[in-house]
Parts: sequence; structure tokens; C-alpha cells
Amino acid sequence: MFQRVLQLFKGTVFQGLEIFEVDGTLHYTLLTLKREKGELTLLDASQFSSLDSLERKVNKKNVLVITINTAKVLNKPVPETSAKIPEQWVELAFPNLDLEQFYFQVMDKPKLRVVSIAKRSVIDEVLVQLREAGISPAAVSLGISGLSPALPFLEVPVSGSNFSIHQGDHSDWKVSLGASPTSEHIDIQGLRIPSGHLLSFSQLLGHVQNLLPASNLTKTNSGLKDHFLNRKFYQQGLQWGLGLLLTLLLVNFLMFSHYRSKTMASEGPIDPEQQEALLVRMQKRVGTKEKKLRALLGSSNTRTTQYVDQIGEGLPESILLEHLTYQPLTRPIQADKPISTGSDQLIISGQTNDKKAFAQWTAQLESMEWVRDLEIEHYEYTSKTVDNFSLKIYCDGIGQKK
Repeated sequence: MFQRVLQLFKGTVFQGLEIFEVDGTLHYTLLTLKREKGELTLLDASQFSSLDSLERKVNKKNVLVITINTAKVLNKPVPETSAKIPEQWVELAFPNLDLEQFYFQVMDKPKLRVVSIAKRSVIDEVLVQLREAGISPAAVSLGISGLSPALPFLEVPVSGSNFSIHQGDHSDWKVSLGASPTSEHIDIQGLRIPSGHLLSFSQLLGHVQNLLPASNLTKTNSGLKDHFLNRKFYQQGLQWGLGLLLTLLLVNFLMFSHYRSKTMASEGPIDPEQQEALLVRMQKRVGTKEKKLRALLGSSNTRTTQYVDQIGEGLPESILLEHLTYQPLTRPIQADKPISTGSDQLIISGQTNDKKAFAQWTAQLESMEWVRDLEIEHYEYTSKTVDNFSLKIYCDGIGQKK
């Protein structure tokens, strides 16, 4: 059941982005694939020369995985050895490398073995630049080592964005780096993709198949994935919540109209003055409901979206949110009474396994300018490692100072 819900949030359309460099110039290629009946189909393949033009093309509702393949990412082929774990391959390619300062990724295939490394500060800087441009990837890969999932389906010679692979002296394949992009297409089991998008395709293939690369990027990718899923959960939850509210208002109006019709039919005809007074009261009630609905719908696209984005951006990895309710009901819905909601209130509930991080997060929420007050409604120690909590946030309007 959980896997079905997870797939629902991931969707069926996937985007792959490669950032590569040729002669000192950065290029961006974006590949969009759709999964239908267990097969991948090509929706779009584009190339950009600037981050601004790329940002307008990326669909922020769909999963985006990126490959960083610039000059600051080093790719080094290594010969076949008895090395069995990724760290041994890294030591063979780059002796005495400080893994606290570098990210690495390894491709270990029978015909091609490559180790890719980059400084952590370089990768973190790229992720910050993308985030500032409004682009939130769900996973990141290094250099041509991300070619691992697609390599079994390739035949040499083959070209990529800034590299090419050809037959070596024996059975092994050799990599040439620094090549210029070509206009060639690659046929992978009936799917034709531009050669410049090969790394992006390989990343998407690995993502769909849930293949984990041999690297020390696991923690970083887990954080990126959680951020994407949390953000999509908030967006979907708001849409479903507003749809439910609109449905309840419609049912309430229909029930009122039904009982009013029955009452009028049983009482017989009434004089014109009574009809006019009844019509004025109905118009007033309908107008009040419309104003409430407009207020809720308007705030959902402005204030609520800003609140949710800020909560999601600062969420620690040790906290898992389960429910978020904006303007919660203050009493059960009754057919003969108006719907009452808590004005400018947010209720958040979830779980945490780190009390210190939870305290810091709540303090961070209280410091946000739109938070007028924050109450911890509920905190329960359910086990030695997991605690349940519920918060109520009283919100100010956007731009109002506390």
C-alpha cells in the first residue's frame, strides 16, 4: 500500500537534467520521459545555455534527477582489479583522497570501470544555485559514472554530451573525455534519444528501476528525495482539502434547497412580501458562503502556499509530517448550522526521533514573521525512538509584522 502511495506522488513523468561543460562553457540538457505500461516513451529533449531558460522549461510537479558533469568533476577509468567495495576503487584511482571533503561515485561494469569525484562544496553550490532558481532535484549523480544503468544496453562506439566510448585494445571499452556534442541519436531497445541526453536517460532508467549507485551520496540523495515528496504532499493535500470543502458547501446548499422546497410546498402559497423577504435572506446566506469560499481559495494560492513552502524547506530529516490542516473545523459539520473554521490557523502533526532537532525546528517556526503564536497541542512518547506530536500555528497575513 505504501509503495502505491509513493508511486502516486512520484507520478509517471520523469525529468533528467545534465549539467556539462565544453571548452569552459556550461550547457544544460533536459530529457522528459513517461512510463506507460512498463515502458518508457520520450516526451521531450531540449538543450539550454542558461539557467534562466532552463527554469522556465522544468515542470516542478514532476521528479527531476540531475547529473553534474562539469570540469570540476573528475572522471578516471581504472583497470580491472580485485577491489570489491567502492572505497577500494576510489583509493585505486585517487590515492589518499579525503572522503570527508569529496563525493565519489563508481561505475563497475565488466567492460568499463570509472571513478568520478568532486568536492562536496562544488556539488552543494550547484544544488543551492538550482534551488534559488526554483528547481528542486530529487537525486544527484556524478560524472559519467551515472552511465552504469544504461551501459548493458549500449553498443560501441557511442557518444555522449562531452565524452565518447569506443572499443579498446582487448575486450574492454575506453572512454575519451572532452568531446563536443553531436547530433546523433542512440537506439536503446526501440527508444531513440539524442546522444547528448545519454547520461540523463541512464539516470532516469536507474531511478525507475530503483537502482542505487555505488557512492557516498546516499544521505544527500535521501534528503533531496524527502524534500521533493514533502513538498508534493503539501501541494496535493491542499488541493484535496479545498476540493472536500467545496463539496461540503455544495451538499449543505443542496440540502437547504431541498428542505426549503418541501417546507414551501407544505405551507402553500405565500404573499409577495414574504417571498421577497425570503429571497433576500437566501441571497444573503449564499453571498456569505461565497465570500468565505473566495477567501479560502484565494489564500490557498498565496498565503497558504508560502507557509507550506517555508515549513517544508526548513524541515529536519528526523521529522516526518503526517497531517497538515489549514483553517481546521472548530466543530463537527451539521446540516442546520453554518460551517465554522479556525481563521488563520495551521495544525501540523507527525513523528520525530530527535527531541533536540524538534525543539530547534519549533523555535525556527516561531521566528518566522507570519507566525503570530505556536502551541504544542500534543507530544507523546510512543517508543524509545519515535515520538508523536501536534502543533497549532496562529498565522498573520503576508507582510504583517509580529
